[in-house]
Amino acid sequence: MKKMFMAAALMAVVSLANAQAPADAPYGVKSGVYTMSMAFGDNEMVTEYYFDNYGLKTAQVSEGGFGMMGGGQQGKTRTITDKDGSQIQINDEAKTATKMPSFGGMGFGGGRAQINWNKLTDEVKKANNIKELGKETIAGKECTKYSMTTEGFQGPQEQTVWIYKGIQLKNEMSSDFGTFGATCKKFEEKDVPASMFEVPAGVKVEELDMSQFGGFGGF
Repeated sequence: MKKMFMAAALMAVVSLANAQAPADAPYGVKSGVYTMSMAFGDNEMVTEYYFDNYGLKTAQVSEGGFGMMGGGQQGKTRTITDKDGSQIQINDEAKTATKMPSFGGMGFGGGRAQINWNKLTDEVKKANNIKELGKETIAGKECTKYSMTTEGFQGPQEQTVWIYKGIQLKNEMSSDFGTFGATCKKFEEKDVPASMFEVPAGVKVEELDMSQFGGFGGF
């Protein structure tokens, strides 16, 4: 009788946890942090990705302000995704924050992906030419491997991704410039402080002046 009660209680807890996940949640894990590594010749860029509320809150931290605002910045730069899909890049040490346009929900900081891998439909598969290639373990997590076609600045590009519960733990892309990608080195399912996804109090968010980027200003 005691075992039956414990089993029922466990099922209730699992059901409650599943019920708490928002219907549009892109991830099947509530919160955590994972570290991605990307090689550039002999150099390596390491980025930490944080998420909460099943992926509806995301942030990334990288060294040296890599990206649109990378020039001349020192230390770590934190990028969060705003509600409209745009990116806010924050330098906590310098106490500065810059908002970058979303360009259709694809902000410069590497925010939430347009494809919800956690709820992959036949329509999305057809539109993106997505094909399942089997299973493979990345950073200790069993991932589903997919090939797909994405639209880049130079036209259609072939891409391969490894997905764990909606989270992309590895990616490779082929283009005229060669093949490049990123791989997860460490994945932790754990609580993440709410402050990771917020602009610090007293820090003013400035709009990015696109005119300084020449042709990009015409988007």
